[in-house]
Amino acid sequence: MPKTKNKGPKSGKVEASTPPPPVPPSWPAFKPSLPIVDLAPEPHPLTSKVVLMPSFFPRSLCRDYVTFLKTLPLQTTPGRPKRGEAVRVNDRFQVDSYDFATRLWEQTGLKDVLLDGDVNEKWGGEPVGLNPNIRVYRYSKGQFFDCHCTFISLISTTVHSATIVATSMA
Repeated sequence: MPKTKNKGPKSGKVEASTPPPPVPPSWPAFKPSLPIVDLAPEPHPLTSKVVLMPSFFPRSLCRDYVTFLKTLPLQTTPGRPKRGEAVRVNDRFQVDSYDFATRLWEQTGLKDVLLDGDVNEKWGGEPVGLNPNIRVYRYSKGQFFDCHCTFISLISTTVHSATIVATSMA
């Protein structure tokens, strides 16, 4: 019986494979220990769903993080958005980093200040952590993020035998 030859896909096209997700970087330590000042969330003037946290990082830590973030492999977004997405032209790095999200939540004073007082009145429920989808954006001259509608997506995941539900605004 003659052997059959494997000629591969008939179309001659190679199927694209999904690249592996990026490995979380080694985020710099929070030095000095945080918080160094009393944190006071300030409501954003246009929405109650966003608060501003002036002096969250001291200047020295901001400098360290800016220097570190410049080393990340940022990619320029495509010029043509997907259907339903806003036009955005920027450089970005995105990674899932549960450890960094947990460090930001637990080691910076953020958890304590956001859980202070009547959380149901402030937030409509009890905040339980931060979204592990960490994004870094850089806007150079001429880059922009066009007008868009912000939406909230629920994220549910199990980490360290606890279920965490967080919101993501994009």
